[in-house]
Amino acid sequence: MRELTLEEVQTILTEGVALARSKGFPSTVAVVDMGGNVRGVLRPEKGRIANPDIAIKKAWTAAALHRSTTQVRDIMITTDKFGHGLQFTDERFCIVGGGFPIRDEAGDVIGGVGTSGGPLDLDIECSLVGMRKLGFPTDFADPLAGAPMTAKGAKATKAAPAKAAKAAPAKAGKAPAKGKKK
Repeated sequence: MRELTLEEVQTILTEGVALARSKGFPSTVAVVDMGGNVRGVLRPEKGRIANPDIAIKKAWTAAALHRSTTQVRDIMITTDKFGHGLQFTDERFCIVGGGFPIRDEAGDVIGGVGTSGGPLDLDIECSLVGMRKLGFPTDFADPLAGAPMTAKGAKATKAAPAKAAKAAPAKAGKAPAKGKKK
């Protein structure tokens, strides 16, 4: 397992903040390593003072549980899921979307990224933009389910991995509502 390089951390931070600024939001982006230690935080001018802590918590949660924070939310607030109530065991857990694990070429979690300060869809995209630029995977599987979730949130099938990989990231980690077409 390798570590994130300083250049990779800087790219993830600056790409995320630049995207948020281009949309009119002073969002903060944070990156942690595989142990949950902060590697970098970037809060632009006029960013709320709460945003760094929230972004760090999103990144920490994603790295700690090897899932997007949207997936973490699903396992922590649903009474029949194994993680129900887990968010009350450690103050670092964040169950708000916008946090993602960062995986290396071998699939090992080497860190996490989180964004706070914009609408949920923008926080999600700001966390993913730098990862995409660097070629990190942005398909996220529930480690217990085995089926990858694309950045858009649709479950990928073995027959259509290329289509899933090209899915738009606007609602990462969200599954389509039952009975509705995509």
